[in-house]
Amino acid sequence: MKRSAFILLGLLITTLALPTACGGAPPEPTLTNTLSSEITTASTASGPSISEQKSKRARPHISAVGDELRFDRAKLKETALFKVRVTFTNASTVNAGAANSWIPPEDDRIIAHSGLLDPGETEEIRFTAPLVGTYQFLCTFPGHSATMFGDFVFVSF
Repeated sequence: MKRSAFILLGLLITTLALPTACGGAPPEPTLTNTLSSEITTASTASGPSISEQKSKRARPHISAVGDELRFDRAKLKETALFKVRVTFTNASTVNAGAANSWIPPEDDRIIAHSGLLDPGETEEIRFTAPLVGTYQFLCTFPGHSATMFGDFVFVSF
């Protein structure tokens, strides 16, 4: 399994799970951020490169299940090498108290991640899918990765 590649979604989910684990004063409202991570592929003379094409699959959506420290899906599926959009919703009712996003800086195993989401917030993460394979997504908030993880499967087109 290409675990390194899907630490990215774990980070996305970290944003989701952070609010579930920690209490604190309610944060000020923030705008939803859109993050992107691009994998460069060569263009062909006949048209756009594969990474510039959008997947024809339905956009995956994942959510935290209330305050249960788990995701509502254990598996996501997308087309490899295509542009992907994953929507993440933090359905927890607990505010996060962390000062950072629990994302290791400059970790090349991370393909994409979300920001820290407050309860009820949603974020769309955009990135170019990696090569065919199974990658792991998880919540990187301390203590959450034991139950908040899953597989992101990228299939050939």
